Amino acid sequence: MKKIKNLKKKNGFSLIELLLVLGIIAALAITAFMIYPKVSASNNAQTEATNINTIKASVTSLYSSSPDYTGLDTEVGIKSKIFPDTMVNTAGTAAVNTFKGKVTLGTSNESPSNATDSSFTITYEDVPSAECVKLVSAVASNFYKITVGGATVKAASTGTGAASGLNVTQLSTSCATGDTEIVFTSL
Repeated sequence: MKKIKNLKKKNGFSLIELLLVLGIIAALAITAFMIYPKVSASNNAQTEATNINTIKASVTSLYSSSPDYTGLDTEVGIKSKIFPDTMVNTAGTAAVNTFKGKVTLGTSNESPSNATDSSFTITYEDVPSAECVKLVSAVASNFYKITVGGATVKAASTGTGAASGLNVTQLSTSCATGDTEIVFTSL
């Protein structure tokens, strides 16, 4: 009869197993760091698109029985609860966006009639380039005119008063310059 040796069971990991586990963890961590900023930018842009649509609807509702938007400014917007509560600073004196830039309201004469205070603007400051294109694209159909960093990316057409389409090439170029100011003009 042959003697059977008792083999002891090893406890722990071999060096190869340990390196394999560390490699998998490193790959997952790198993937998370690459994906997180894109997901975060998309979420921020969607949140602000919702906020912009809420502000627009609130202003339109507030001034529904007025012939124009005379007197509309950020202070009126804050006092009238036009801005979502999450946008108003703790002192209740200013509105800020997710990117910590100012948000202001004002009147404009950029409507087809060019009458004083016949339209209003929502101005977003310090919008990062990662969110800029997504934000403007999400709300463009709701506005008459949009400028990004001073460049018009959606222009009002002359004559009929209908708004023209969004110039995606100009939008991409304007947003790529860094933290920008976006002015949304509504009727």
